[in-house]
Amino acid sequence: MRSLRSWTGLVFAALYALVFVALYADYLRRAGTWFADLPLVLAALPFTLVMRALNGGSYDFAGDMTLRVAAAALFCCALAYAAGLVLEAATRAIVGMARTRGR
Repeated sequence: MRSLRSWTGLVFAALYALVFVALYADYLRRAGTWFADLPLVLAALPFTLVMRALNGGSYDFAGDMTLRVAAAALFCCALAYAAGLVLEAATRAIVGMARTRGR
């Protein structure tokens, strides 16, 4: 279980969550105008693409769908954590190989 801990992943996930909160607050401020939820939809693009693939090509996502926005935030934060975990593991492996090679 220790191998699934990652400070880099935690920072990436926290930053993504912060971006989602800021974009949702921006959407609420501009609700009712054209393209008010466009930045939020773009931030949730990984979630939307996965859900479209799972649903057979059709999936609706907008800023006024609060549960979908929360699910997208959770999914994207998990994806950001996984990316940080992979990056940290690769960095540790490269540094470890460089240390053993230098001896």
